[in-house]
Amino acid sequence: MSLKIYNISKRVSPFTPPSTEGDFISNTSKVFNESKIDVRVFLPRYGYISERKYILREVIRLKEISVNIDKEETISSVKSAFIPDSRVQVYFNIFPEFYKEITKQVTSNYQQPKNSNVFNTYLMYTFAALNTLERLYWQPDVILCYNWHSALIPILLKTVLKDNEWFANTKVVSVLSTDESFYSFPEDSLKKFNIENCKDIVDPASLLQKSLSCSDAVIRLNSKKDDKLSTLLKKKNIAEVLSSKKEHNKIFDINTSNNNIEFWGPIAKELYEFLDSL
Repeated sequence: MSLKIYNISKRVSPFTPPSTEGDFISNTSKVFNESKIDVRVFLPRYGYISERKYILREVIRLKEISVNIDKEETISSVKSAFIPDSRVQVYFNIFPEFYKEITKQVTSNYQQPKNSNVFNTYLMYTFAALNTLERLYWQPDVILCYNWHSALIPILLKTVLKDNEWFANTKVVSVLSTDESFYSFPEDSLKKFNIENCKDIVDPASLLQKSLSCSDAVIRLNSKKDDKLSTLLKKKNIAEVLSSKKEHNKIFDINTSNNNIEFWGPIAKELYEFLDSL
């Protein structure tokens, strides 16, 4: 039986501007889908993503996805669409209060966010991405979490949710794009989402170290663009974590943004074999 794979990301081509992360997800997922592998994607429905253009549909069982914010239940919803020219299912988290203000410029900007709402947005989608699974009655074998935006997920799965049987057999993989800097969430935002003991993850190095430590594997996406992660990855504590992963530490060279099957086919095959080995 083939793996069930769940990508939790804030960029997916062509819904968001081109990026190493978004192109990797879109193209490997298309290859998986052609091979009848069950791969799905979770993405915020930013204000600029057209529901009409991409034909977003309501999913009855996903109309009310609850997330606890400031000790109160906040209700978002999820709609479904497909990556164009494929049957790869994408779940869009709908919560206009947060996502409407996220513009193409914000999702294209690799600099540290200055608007606190951006942090709240990605914390919202972190929790909604996990809460959606039980409502779907779908248990992925592998969850891939991309860059700092979803870095809390490995930590949550190995701490707060470690006794949740729904995730008992799920492996979690951290995926880092080397052309993207790694940031962390402000303490007040973390507490807003009821993450109380957070002083050890409020700076980027500490968050990255803990996230990688809680991950079953690590993937790095190298591109021709500027390497913005090398300094952080060379820090002793982080380098030791990467070294401890041994064969579960994988690097892919992503030197193109096109959707050429001749390029992406071998990468998708190598990715699947890596995930299947966990």
